[in-house]
Amino acid sequence: MNTLKSFVCGAWVEGTGERSTLVNPTTEEVLAETSTGGIDFGAALAYARDRGNPALRAMTFAERGRMLAAVASAIHAHREELVDLALANGGNTRGDAKFDIDGATGTLSHYASLGESLGDATVLADGEMTQLGRSPRLVGHHVRMPLAGAAVQINAFNFPAWGFGEKAACA
Repeated sequence: MNTLKSFVCGAWVEGTGERSTLVNPTTEEVLAETSTGGIDFGAALAYARDRGNPALRAMTFAERGRMLAAVASAIHAHREELVDLALANGGNTRGDAKFDIDGATGTLSHYASLGESLGDATVLADGEMTQLGRSPRLVGHHVRMPLAGAAVQINAFNFPAWGFGEKAACA
């Protein structure tokens, strides 16, 4: 029996306790088992805040773009395997599975090009500098900065790859 693991706090973790059986919705063939028992979700959130967020904030927009491009390339490299998984796990038609996976790679690639176009900065200027006093020596300039924290995302079941791409790319 194939037991699925979750990537939590930088390591693959097998849940404990009662398992859920995953079946092919078309044939009812048992595909795998999984469990989230024993997984510390509070620690996972803390890991995202304390390790993941600072690592992303340290990257330039271009570096983030290249990372998204690498994810898109990895998904595309495994396209046929992912199509087969979608057919078995989601009961998708082949056309819907390809639409979903290609939507993910297209979205990630688009955001990758946006990141590349923003260049080697970690913050964005918002508008022009504004003189704050009588002298032009005192000015203010708003900047846009990434938020601190973690993105917790819930995805729809019908297009899971594309939904992941849309949410992860902008986060």
